[in-house]
Amino acid sequence: MSKSPKIILTADETMMSKYRGGMFIGFSTCMPRGILPDWLYFWVFAPPVPRKDGRAVYADFGLRMVEASLLENGFSEEEVAVVHPKDLEKVVGDETEIVAIGGHDHLGINPPTSEFVDLVQTGPPYNRVKFLELVRKPILRDVKVIVGGKSAWQLADLKIMDKLGIDYVHLGEGELSVPRAFKAILRGEDVPRIITGESTPVEEIPNLHGAVIHGIVEISRGCGRGCKFCTPGMQMLRHKSIDHILRDIKVNLKAGDDIPILHSEDVLRYGTMKIEPNKERVIELFERVAGLEEVSGIDTSHVALATVYHNPDLVEKVSEICISLSEQKIGTQTGIETGSPKLIAEHMRGKVLPSSPEKWPEIVRQSLGILEDNNWIPACTLIFGLPGEERGDVVKTLDLLDDIEDSLSLIVPLTFVSMKGSALSTEESFTVKKMTPEHWMVLGKCIEHDARVARKLKKDYMKEKNILIRWLFSRFTDYLLNGVERYAKKMKRGEPPRDYSKIFKNYLVPEF
Repeated sequence: MSKSPKIILTADETMMSKYRGGMFIGFSTCMPRGILPDWLYFWVFAPPVPRKDGRAVYADFGLRMVEASLLENGFSEEEVAVVHPKDLEKVVGDETEIVAIGGHDHLGINPPTSEFVDLVQTGPPYNRVKFLELVRKPILRDVKVIVGGKSAWQLADLKIMDKLGIDYVHLGEGELSVPRAFKAILRGEDVPRIITGESTPVEEIPNLHGAVIHGIVEISRGCGRGCKFCTPGMQMLRHKSIDHILRDIKVNLKAGDDIPILHSEDVLRYGTMKIEPNKERVIELFERVAGLEEVSGIDTSHVALATVYHNPDLVEKVSEICISLSEQKIGTQTGIETGSPKLIAEHMRGKVLPSSPEKWPEIVRQSLGILEDNNWIPACTLIFGLPGEERGDVVKTLDLLDDIEDSLSLIVPLTFVSMKGSALSTEESFTVKKMTPEHWMVLGKCIEHDARVARKLKKDYMKEKNILIRWLFSRFTDYLLNGVERYAKKMKRGEPPRDYSKIFKNYLVPEF
């Protein structure tokens, strides 16, 4: 009989699904519970990843990096297992000493979760519910529980840790600090309960050992533009070699993911430390990825609008490479954030470089047009309530939305959240109860715009062969779009859809 793993890596159920092949469907875990019955939501939208011999075939990128770091630092494949939370009771055994949990929004207080919950008010968000359900599992009582990931800052409080039975919280990058800390814990040494990682030199970032959900492959880490509200913007910019990237892609291809998502904060700045792209390097990256026999398309996680605006020829060349494959559209995310040059100058001057903040509205208008002309479909974020925002700033955002209303893009307004690790961590978060009529008008315009675009995209977006699932997805999408459009009409007049004057639940002080 085989031994149980010494170390198990897992995440809550919302982090361990391929979402029927639709990456953006994953944002539905930010929704509050109560809109759909749990069984229906997890069956139609978020079924668990495939598992083999108790181990997850696909997992979140962060878990895979921890796995790779452990395997490259003295641990064997028998000692380390990435496991779906539903399988913990089957896999945890007498030899198991550590269960490490990753995640992106453990307590459901990051954007857009906090905003969705405040707006809909049907219950706590799925990501929070499933995380709390996971850490309360009786099987975890006799092991050391370590929680990390992008939202670990939410738990870095000894009182919260004690209430949830969490032994350690890990903050920051973990390729160096996680193996070191895990070895010390296993030896019974004293380890600080809140562990802070350090920036990992690019040559010490290991290759993947297991497949990542949606085929995500990191090509760069950090940003360099320095937006004050952003945590990746505070990280040192590093680029992985093309050979390293191709090795990671091949791991995903072996598991059946033939459309890699190249992850960075700006795919067009791959290979350079400067604001100006290294065009030859970017083109080489895309050509070599496209040259892999099994690859049928290429998507990207993020692109910067200023880079698009100043380099339309590079966008065109990258698009030609991607469209030579069978996948005809290029998905990406980007940040509009505001239509106000004043707020750009105050909080994100680097976002507009090499231009001045005054050109930001023009950059947004022109770059969205460039992307659409080249078959890119961006999901664009806006931010409500940045420190120092005034009515005139919101009006400028309304004006910008009028200018881009015909663009083939999704526009996602978010409330400003003061996150530990950002340059604005001491500022007060902005909540729905603080929204002005102008904010409601922005939200209404965005909902109306997104509903129109979603109807154009939904038929091709969900990669699912099951006819019943596709039908249910389509029907629920239509139901949801019709419903939010009714709300949008009232919002566009500057009116909230319901009475938000009451005191909201404070998600920063979770109730356990």
